Amino acid sequence: MSGMKILVVSETDACCGPMAAAFLRDYSPKLEVVSAGRNPLQTVDSLLVEAMHECLVDLDGYVPRDVEELDGLGFDAIYDCPDWPCPQTLEAFRELRDFIKNEAFLFFRKLQ
Repeated sequence: MSGMKILVVSETDACCGPMAAAFLRDYSPKLEVVSAGRNPLQTVDSLLVEAMHECLVDLDGYVPRDVEELDGLGFDAIYDCPDWPCPQTLEAFRELRDFIKNEAFLFFRKLQ
């Protein structure tokens, strides 16, 4: 798993993708993880940033990327985020964050 490059793909790269990528990076410093979206938004929601701050993850200033920009960069694995709409409340972001954290961990375990 050393030096493994992982691409996290989501629809907008403004919600689930940045969360999953952050958690995967926390699970192992040996992983190089980036996220991107099929239809990226311009920014991430401030409630997402707040919910992730509670887990000591800083997504301030995160700019969603287009998956097309990363085509051909030679990723070892792709994590396709669950298709879940971005929440509208902080509590809903927390629920989604916890769900994504668990899903990302299950993906991480399969890599080992």
